[in-house]
Amino acid sequence: MQHIIKLFFSPLVFAIGFLWPLSAQILQSVPLVQSNMTAWILGALIATAFGLMAQFRGSWIWIK
Repeated sequence: MQHIIKLFFSPLVFAIGFLWPLSAQILQSVPLVQSNMTAWILGALIATAFGLMAQFRGSWIWIK
């Protein structure tokens, strides 16, 4: 049970569950991308990069 809770609150799951839709919505609202699918793909790349960075660093804060 403890492993499931740790997985649920991991930075990567937060990035995929919250940052991905947020970044996709932001990209759709500004006229930088042509289609919705492109916005979702770019949002996935951005969120996954930030999530993996936070997962490996152990923190969302850039300066330690």
